[in-house]
Amino acid sequence: MIMYYVVIPAYQPDQKLIQLLELMQNRLSCQAIVVDDGSTGEAAQIIQEAKTYATVLHHKVNQGKGQALRTAFHYIQGLQKDAVIVTADADGQHAVHDIDRVAHAAIQLPNRLILGVRQFTNDIPLRSRFGNKLTRVLFHIQTGVKVSDTQTGLRAFHSNLLPFMLTVEGNRYEYEMNMLTQASKKYKITEVPIDTIYIDDNASSHFRPVRDGLMIYKNLFKFALASFSGFLIDYAVYALALLFLAATPTAIRLILANALARVTSSICNYSLNKKLVFNNQDSLAKTGSGYFALVLVLFFCDTALLYLFHQVLGINLYLVKIVVGILLFFVSWFVQKKLIFRERNSFSHEIA
Repeated sequence: MIMYYVVIPAYQPDQKLIQLLELMQNRLSCQAIVVDDGSTGEAAQIIQEAKTYATVLHHKVNQGKGQALRTAFHYIQGLQKDAVIVTADADGQHAVHDIDRVAHAAIQLPNRLILGVRQFTNDIPLRSRFGNKLTRVLFHIQTGVKVSDTQTGLRAFHSNLLPFMLTVEGNRYEYEMNMLTQASKKYKITEVPIDTIYIDDNASSHFRPVRDGLMIYKNLFKFALASFSGFLIDYAVYALALLFLAATPTAIRLILANALARVTSSICNYSLNKKLVFNNQDSLAKTGSGYFALVLVLFFCDTALLYLFHQVLGINLYLVKIVVGILLFFVSWFVQKKLIFRERNSFSHEIA
C-alpha cells in the first residue's frame, strides 16, 4: 500500500503538537514531518520532544507557513518515493481520523487536490466564519470554482503534484490561497467533510487578520485594480478630448473623444489583464484578436449609449461616461474571463 507523509508546519507550538503526534503514531500508518519555523523559548523544547515521533526540519528564523510547507515538499521530493502528502496544522484542530480520510482520498484520486472542509455553523468563532465566507465569495468571482472552505489547512495530494506545489509563490498564509487558486486551473478539487474543531476560540492561530488577509486577497483584487485603472485612463482621455474638441458639433465631438479614449485605455487594459490578472501565456495573435474585437463591439455600444443617454435623457457628457462605463464593465469582464483569457479547463469541485 502506498505510504503517506503528514507535513506539520510549527511556529511556537505547545503541547497540543505532541498530543497530535502521539495519536498519529498510535493510530495511523504514516510518517510525520514537522517543520520548525524558527520556534524559540519553551516552544523550542516542544520541538525537541517532537523528534521522538517525527522527522523534524528546522528554519533558524521564522519564514512563514508557505516557506515551511515548501521546505517539507523539497525534502519529500528528494526521497523520490511514490507517496501521498497531507498538510495539517500543529494546534490540534485536525482530528487524526480526518487526516487519514483525506490521505486515502488522495490515494484513490492521485491527480486531484483534496481539501478537508469544515462546516461553518453559528458556534464557530465570528472572525473565522466571516473570513472564510468573504474568501469563498472572492475565490468564486476570480476562478469560477466554488469551494466550501478556502482556508482549510488540511489538504492532501499525490507526490506527482510536488513539482507544481513547489512553483506556488508566497511565504506566509497567502501560499495556501495561491495554491488553491493555481490548482483550480490545473486539477480537479475534491472536498472531504471533516470535524470542525476550534480550541480556545482559535486563540492559538498565528494568522494576522489585517496583514495576512491583505496578502491572501491581493491576487483577487488584481482584476478590479486593472479594470479601475483602465477606466481612469479611458475617462481622462475622454474628458481631455471633449475639452480640445469644444468647437466641434456634439455628435462628432462625442464619437472622436470616445474613440480616442477607447483606443488608449484598451491597449493599457489588455496588457494589464493578460500579464497581471489572468497570467495568460497564449500568443498575442490569439488573445489580441479576440480582445480588440470585443473592444470594437463595446466601442459601438458605448458610443450609442453615450449619445442616447445624452440626447434623450439629457445627462451631462461627463457624467454619462461614468454611467455607461459601469453598465459595460460587467459585460467586458464576463467575455474576457470566459472567452478571451480563459484560464482553465472546465474543472470544478466535488464532495467525496
